[in-house]
Amino acid sequence: MTASSGVRAPETVTATIEKLATTGEGITRNSLGTGFIAGALAGERVEAAVTEVHPKIWRGRATEILSPSADRQAGPHASCAGCDWAYFQLDRAAMAKRSLFLETMLRLGGLEAGRFGGLPIAASPSGYRLRARFHVNGLGNDVAVGYYARRTHRVESAELCEALSEETRASLPRLRENLASFAISASEISLVEDLSGRRRIGQLRVQPKTSLADARSLAETLSGIFDGFSVVAAGGVRLASVGTPLLWVTINGRDFPLSTDSFFQANRYLAGQLALDVAEQALAPPGRALDAFGGVGLLAGALLERGHRVISVEAHGPAAELAGQTRQRWGLRDDSWTIVGSPILAWIRKERDPLDLAVVDPPRTGLGKELAAAVADRVRDRIIYVSCEPATLARDLAALEARGFRIAHARLYDFFAFTHRVEALVTLERRGSR
Repeated sequence: MTASSGVRAPETVTATIEKLATTGEGITRNSLGTGFIAGALAGERVEAAVTEVHPKIWRGRATEILSPSADRQAGPHASCAGCDWAYFQLDRAAMAKRSLFLETMLRLGGLEAGRFGGLPIAASPSGYRLRARFHVNGLGNDVAVGYYARRTHRVESAELCEALSEETRASLPRLRENLASFAISASEISLVEDLSGRRRIGQLRVQPKTSLADARSLAETLSGIFDGFSVVAAGGVRLASVGTPLLWVTINGRDFPLSTDSFFQANRYLAGQLALDVAEQALAPPGRALDAFGGVGLLAGALLERGHRVISVEAHGPAAELAGQTRQRWGLRDDSWTIVGSPILAWIRKERDPLDLAVVDPPRTGLGKELAAAVADRVRDRIIYVSCEPATLARDLAALEARGFRIAHARLYDFFAFTHRVEALVTLERRGSR
């Protein structure tokens, strides 16, 4: 490996970690430039394999911890390929996430820590994942099911992953054995399960050349593990399906449908708390409320609890259809909840009636400046922003503040325990509205 200077870079280095990066690696500095070392904690001295070298920065992977941090934990899960902070004690990792969140807000949004108040972070137990996605590679006895090792396409087993429920972990060897018995080339398997972890449905993505007969046979075989299972080819073309396509879960007294095709919050322990907090922030008096990126209706339910008339806008067709099933399940016969299948920016440009409140829960890409401006210009009083990506949140908060809003409340959730990721809820009020 050759550095930008033309000098051959060393294959391994010994480094002391100064602090953590917002991307989860440990930061160090040497003659190669600033290094980002996966698997290292602040204050540790490590030996690392150099994996990439670019102008002024390089990346590596800790291969030996020479001086471990007191925050490091051991155990089989510590090396899980799907959990980049599995070796980090949960309570200490949560505090690191809080610090990194505030660093991101200042660096990318120019937003000082004082604007976010005490910024509590809600903890999560292990076994939290309602949804999981595994890569599949190989055929026959060589088939592997699990996570990609960091920055590779090598699949490592997920059987020791403590983010998964015990039931899902226990099912993985049988799942692999069943896949090994079929000469079917697959790339990915997705699953969702109920709150108890006792029921699950799954979907396997296979190569287009898979025959309908083989797909059906495989789906029937895997139905012994799943309450419902489907096999799909490229483009989402369904080749076979057995059992139920949905699981209904009850959160805060309301039923919601889960499927392998549609988004739902991944943490079984904190999804309900998030919805309760949204309801708390959706203050009276009741009005016309936008539920942007509405999914199947989790946060619409929170707004309805506050007496608002809700318009859920969701661009993903299957999710909008499931929201319709949610509405029917709740027995709503009035106009208290309207569901619109549309990209949010297209809808907000077309629909001109005023909005008193907006809840936005975008994907990691965030709102973007154009949509943030459009939402800010339409909402009279309050915007509740739910985010899984601090970098785009910082950008969007700055844009919303520039359009007349101010941060009134913020909190974090350890939705993705054992990883560097964090969920945030930030409430903004229009200046002068109170």
